[in-house]
Amino acid sequence: MTAPTSVLTFDVGKTGCRAALWTGGVRAAEAEGPGPVGLAGAGGTRAALEAMSATAAGLPGGPASPATVVAGLAGLLSAPQQAAPLLDGLAARFPGARVVVTSDAVTSHAGALSGRPGVVLAAGTGTSAVGLGVDGVLHLVDGWGYLLGDAGSGYTIGRAGIEAALREDDGRGGSAALLRRLVARWGVPREVPRLVHGADNPARVVAGFARDVFDAAREGDPHAGRICTDAAADLADAVAAAARRAGLGTSPVVAVTGGLLGAGPVLAGPFDLALAERLPGVARQEPDDDALAGAHLLATRPDLPHHGASSTRDPRPTDAPPETP
Repeated sequence: MTAPTSVLTFDVGKTGCRAALWTGGVRAAEAEGPGPVGLAGAGGTRAALEAMSATAAGLPGGPASPATVVAGLAGLLSAPQQAAPLLDGLAARFPGARVVVTSDAVTSHAGALSGRPGVVLAAGTGTSAVGLGVDGVLHLVDGWGYLLGDAGSGYTIGRAGIEAALREDDGRGGSAALLRRLVARWGVPREVPRLVHGADNPARVVAGFARDVFDAAREGDPHAGRICTDAAADLADAVAAAARRAGLGTSPVVAVTGGLLGAGPVLAGPFDLALAERLPGVARQEPDDDALAGAHLLATRPDLPHHGASSTRDPRPTDAPPETP
């Protein structure tokens, strides 16, 4: 299948929304904006559609009239009932376009390994691991959202850091280093609950404190170091479980997306050690490309097994000729 004339792809996370416009198979323009709180919450679908519309409007020259729109959204695998209203909303915003919606974990996997078998860990504000076996079946581990899961995520690291700071403020044996950073960021500790609970996106606010945890760990704070080590173990557990469920053995190809390991050795070091303990023959590689490229693959590669975890609406007749560049 040749590349459609124009493909619009979205990567919708809990803290950010990215869009890319592809022309003739080439990424011609990109834009970025804030992300919605999450699909499972009240008004989550509307917020996601508004985030995508606003981000697409920021593309140089606008999104024009894409032939295909593919959106990967955080939380969709856990809230599949939202696929239909998302398809409706995107079809209304982009009349005549073929629309595909799926999880951002699926588009991340497709982009990171170019559709090949292996495990892709998406580690950012939330976390999920997707394993794809040689049988073409996708297996999702975690991705339960910040209230129920997302072990090892930026949110859980930030929350653990905030808790350690507040325990220190109470005199319950927390971390003085993290308390200093919390005060520098937000002021009086007793004001922090109001700031977090009153935020439009509490998970994003809490995850932001992960940067302070990493800084404290780099400076040798033992409590911050333990938070990083615990998070690394949780991330490695998710990868190992995804590899096991996908039947990939102890030597799978693994790629990590999402930016969390960008914290450097304080997190990547213990993660690699924990991963080698669980999967002795693991081969961790840099991602081939990002979730926007994975979404483009879904638009142009009908043979990808990732379509099994996607929903599609195509206004064209079934006997329509294939799109050409």
